[in-house]
Amino acid sequence: MSLESIKKCYATPSAGMHPSHTLPMKLRAIAEAGFPLAEISFPELQEYAKQKAENVGGTFAAINDNGEGDVDKAVDAAKEIKGLTDELGIKIIVMHPFTGIEGEKDPEKRAAAFARAKTWFKVLKALGCQTMQLGSNKNEGISDSFETMANDLRELADLAAQENPPIRIAYEMWAWGTYVNTWRHTWEICRLVDRDNFFLCLDTFQICAQGYADPTRPDGISTEAKDFNASLEALSSTIPPSKILYLQISDASHVNPSELVKEAKDQGMRPLYMWSNKYRPLPYAKKWNVYLPVNDVVEAVLKTGWRGPWSYEVFFEQDMAKDDPGVPQRWTREAAECHEKILEEMRRRGLK
Repeated sequence: MSLESIKKCYATPSAGMHPSHTLPMKLRAIAEAGFPLAEISFPELQEYAKQKAENVGGTFAAINDNGEGDVDKAVDAAKEIKGLTDELGIKIIVMHPFTGIEGEKDPEKRAAAFARAKTWFKVLKALGCQTMQLGSNKNEGISDSFETMANDLRELADLAAQENPPIRIAYEMWAWGTYVNTWRHTWEICRLVDRDNFFLCLDTFQICAQGYADPTRPDGISTEAKDFNASLEALSSTIPPSKILYLQISDASHVNPSELVKEAKDQGMRPLYMWSNKYRPLPYAKKWNVYLPVNDVVEAVLKTGWRGPWSYEVFFEQDMAKDDPGVPQRWTREAAECHEKILEEMRRRGLK
């Protein structure tokens, strides 16, 4: 496997996008930019199902935390999207973001999360997609035991494996996760889960946000940044390439920390979560004040020996929220250009 074997993928973001940028519009832009693969967000699919219902004078009840709602309409929407992607010659490789299942102490919340997962499985099947991305639990009051979390996720993986075709779980650290918020945490849990259909999704933004950056500080740099290179070296020698399913790539903007903290507080969000939702443009976008060591993270992941899909998952409200039909085409085109720049940088660093 070589760098040339890496397939580029683009995510269809819902956060920060203008309502006029519909899911079909984004998928067409992805295909036009030469991406053979795409990620799709569950909120994006639900929004499409809602638009379909409203176009014929109907309504759509969004699927809630219990997995209840207009499931049949969501499945029908997924089937339509599957038809569109077949027509465009692209494949949906993952649907995201599922969260809130591992470590839940409340039996009702735990049961609700598993019921919601089963609903997702139905939608995944309709999409022709075999991977569900799972973000680390950000809820309060959950267990801090990795053994307990692994038991929950093993149960989820076993349920997913029973589907026809089997479904894979891609576990991602969220930097704002309650107890699981570093790559080491997700790898430890993945090791404990020990299931053939349970993998990791690594993310340049998430890794940097809990080791290099701190948007609440004036310089945007964490007090632990001095240890970041050592952490990346450990990643390269610790995670087996067979357990990495795909790599998500984005950068982040250096923002005014006091404004970010205030905005996050006003919306009841953690600052890292707010930063992730609104300030994650593509690497090399100097006009957006990017500053994360994205290439260093990519290099560390490649040094494991892994050669799999790269996904460009970007959220940048300042530009994406514009009522401009050219936004999806511009971002997908620039992502394709970014991909070539990163590949060239990896070759310059001696990777093959």
